Amino acid sequence: MRFGACYCLYDDHEYLEVSLASLKNQLDKVLFLISDIPWNGAIKNNSKTIEFVKKLCSKNKNFELIQGHWTNEIDQRNFGLKLFYDQGIDYYFVIDNDEVYHDFHFNNIKEFIKNNPQIAAFHIEWNTYWSKKYYVIQPREYYQPVIAVKVSSFSFTKIRHGVTSITRSGGYVFQTKEDKYNGALIPPNVAICFHLSYARDNEFMKRKLETNSHAPEFIRNWYENVWLKWQPTMKNIHPVTPQQYNQAIRENFLVFPPALKTFIKKERFETQPCSIIILNWNSLELLKRCLDLVSKNTGGKKFEVIIVDNGSIKDESVDYLKNKMPTYDFPVKIVYNKTNLGFPGGVNAGILVADPMNDIVLLNVDAEVQPRWLREMYGTMINHPNCGLVGSLGNNVQSGWQREGLIEEDAIVPNIHFYCVLISRDLIDKIGVLDVRYNLGGYDDDDFGTRAKLAGYECWLSAKALVKHEPHQVFKLNDLDYYKIDPINREQFFQKFYTVLFHYAQVYDLYGKEDMAIKLGLKIENRKE
Repeated sequence: MRFGACYCLYDDHEYLEVSLASLKNQLDKVLFLISDIPWNGAIKNNSKTIEFVKKLCSKNKNFELIQGHWTNEIDQRNFGLKLFYDQGIDYYFVIDNDEVYHDFHFNNIKEFIKNNPQIAAFHIEWNTYWSKKYYVIQPREYYQPVIAVKVSSFSFTKIRHGVTSITRSGGYVFQTKEDKYNGALIPPNVAICFHLSYARDNEFMKRKLETNSHAPEFIRNWYENVWLKWQPTMKNIHPVTPQQYNQAIRENFLVFPPALKTFIKKERFETQPCSIIILNWNSLELLKRCLDLVSKNTGGKKFEVIIVDNGSIKDESVDYLKNKMPTYDFPVKIVYNKTNLGFPGGVNAGILVADPMNDIVLLNVDAEVQPRWLREMYGTMINHPNCGLVGSLGNNVQSGWQREGLIEEDAIVPNIHFYCVLISRDLIDKIGVLDVRYNLGGYDDDDFGTRAKLAGYECWLSAKALVKHEPHQVFKLNDLDYYKIDPINREQFFQKFYTVLFHYAQVYDLYGKEDMAIKLGLKIENRKE
């Protein structure tokens, strides 16, 4: 069997590379049909899309671009069918540029088709995503578009539907006597399509209202009354049949295909600021140095700084922050805590005032950031789809596995020291903020990293980000012995996660799978030597 995919385009290629990533090495032919006119509305400049596709085709021998004149999308899709028939392609995948799959899901679909050669049309369910927050429509919309058809036995009569009562011979299409539709649904446990049609910015949605083939059906003033005013609590938000999209709710980031995770992270790096949280506790001189280095060495990324004064009374910190602090070239927010809430409590106070879309950077007041530190940490975050935490290298022996010179490439590590850490917003949304049981601090980072890994995220160390750091300087300034506090918090940490494991064992048979129990050391076999 030979498989091909056809993309019908005009002036939209935003998700095209992401869509193609899931199909890599799984197709004999990929066809791009670009019309010289839109399916609806005024003609727009589509030269960027044409040039983008040309570059893709120049790098892939099985990609082909055809520019033509089609007055509607149905004719455009049928043109692709005829071309595939002439080229000996057996099955035609119907994929729009905003439709994405896991690569293993796409392979599952191919196997399902191979096992059902008597079927002429295959349909699928999809998860539809809303806005650049990538919320998911729930319940799943009741729409099952055709996504793969047998080239010799199908013809489009609608954009994502058609008839199977035909046969092809030469350049002709013949009606058969059998008028029953010969289609099947790909079970959701086999594959799901990730549909990004509404995961768009305002500018795109304006254009969609003008050029989309469904545009004449859109409810009047939907853009102004629903799209621009949307909040997660809103119901019935579809632009044509409102009840079809009951509600958009937060999605679990880890369900996305890897290429889409990378795309979203890169998109947020380019468009969304991050919040750098710095705690100050009677450490004014360290704070001044820290802010100056952040100003000097942080480029290539929009950010704000949130200073949390954690109940300073021994020095001039509060007076400085209120009356004497210079203006920096980045926004600054200041939180004043009446008492010292400890490291986790202070950090949480900073997260509370950060934009709820911003990633979070925790930076110790005694840390010394080096050039490109933040850009390099983001590079690590973007390049590894399941990365939720990124730490920098440090210069001190107490940095452990984060010590400068130990690695040459980014690496997964057991945990991240929180003197400098980049935390994805998706991870915070999933597992929450820092645990305040650790009081002044210590083991709060172990705790957070453990919860992150339990949620399916990875902790990565950036090989090119350097932040110098002399540990526990704030403890020394406040006449505290860190090494007396550390054992207490270690005990808190162990008690918490022993409890987690104990409660988990009450609902899950840890010994139910003997091979797993042996591998994990839960079951010890008594073997004769």
